[in-house]
Amino acid sequence: MAARRREAKRRNWPARLNQNGAGYFYWRDPDTKKNHGLGRDQARAFAEARAANLAVEQRRGTKSLAQKILEPEGKTLDVWTGEYETIYKETRKPTEATMKTVQAGIRAVRKCPFLGKNLRSIRTEEVAEFISSAAESRSPQMAVLIRKTLLDMFREAEIKGLIDNGTNPVKVTRIPDFEVERSRLTLDQFRTVYEAALTMDPWIARSIELAMVTAQRREDVANMQFGDVKDGFLFVSQEKTKVKLRIPVTVRLDAIGLSLDDVVKRCRDNAVSKWMLHHNRPLLIRKPGDPVGKDALTKAFQKVREKAKITWEEGRTAPSFHELRSLAARLYTEQHGEDFAQAILGHKSANMTAMYRDTRGAEWTEVKLTG
Repeated sequence: MAARRREAKRRNWPARLNQNGAGYFYWRDPDTKKNHGLGRDQARAFAEARAANLAVEQRRGTKSLAQKILEPEGKTLDVWTGEYETIYKETRKPTEATMKTVQAGIRAVRKCPFLGKNLRSIRTEEVAEFISSAAESRSPQMAVLIRKTLLDMFREAEIKGLIDNGTNPVKVTRIPDFEVERSRLTLDQFRTVYEAALTMDPWIARSIELAMVTAQRREDVANMQFGDVKDGFLFVSQEKTKVKLRIPVTVRLDAIGLSLDDVVKRCRDNAVSKWMLHHNRPLLIRKPGDPVGKDALTKAFQKVREKAKITWEEGRTAPSFHELRSLAARLYTEQHGEDFAQAILGHKSANMTAMYRDTRGAEWTEVKLTG
């Protein structure tokens, strides 16, 4: 649709400048659609409107000829997002799930108003404003993802020399506050869920036992094979982080009364299989001994959780299979200390382990007397 022609007397007016019937000038922001009053002084209104129009073009990343001459050559954020995605895939070898999250972050970043700007000219205040607006218009979780993605994009740009060292505009922005909505699994709730699992297919209870005793992620539990047990250790190569662990089969989680050796022995049954978690009966194209996939663990845990008929905290979603890892972290911390919990989880950072130990208000903390 063609733009409406200006009146002849207004053809030399700055773009987006208008005047109402009372003679007041106002300028309309094309992005926010807000009007800004400029009074009745025409000369002042013209100057203000021209300055505002220039600011809009700069905000959008459009550079004047003078800027192009003065600024050093460099990449725009638009170009860099595509290159960053390729670099991430090739150098970090992420899992499929991780890459999907990264790509979601990149798509969100590409909606920023400074996408066309040179990386060197992007300012902290405009990044902070974009993150803040994302928290309000989309969700705090999305704002966290956007900040994380931008922070890593500029770190990579720093490595490549696209921005000067120490000039990452995202680094000093605040991390958006948000409350995790998923409930933690308490020990009492676990026992109820586990009792329900014992009435279902054997591999369901075995999966819960393995997840608790090893404190590993869903995909790593699904990938465990009997051949991974050698010389008294279970060898685990974590799919997500590539961390390699040797877990002694003698490790025992006292809270559930099972050792890793106990669980491995329970996994052996009449079905011939190299997989610790395997199907025990035929169904359609599935045969006894076929491995249980990670998605099957998710669905089975959901079913057993519903069968347990536990009432979860209001306003939060029910815990997933992954919450077994968090519960194991808390129980191992209480039994063996923080260093042991960090080691068996495969975390390089104690801060990450601390996140797993956070009960999110699901458990009471006992004040223990000493002496």
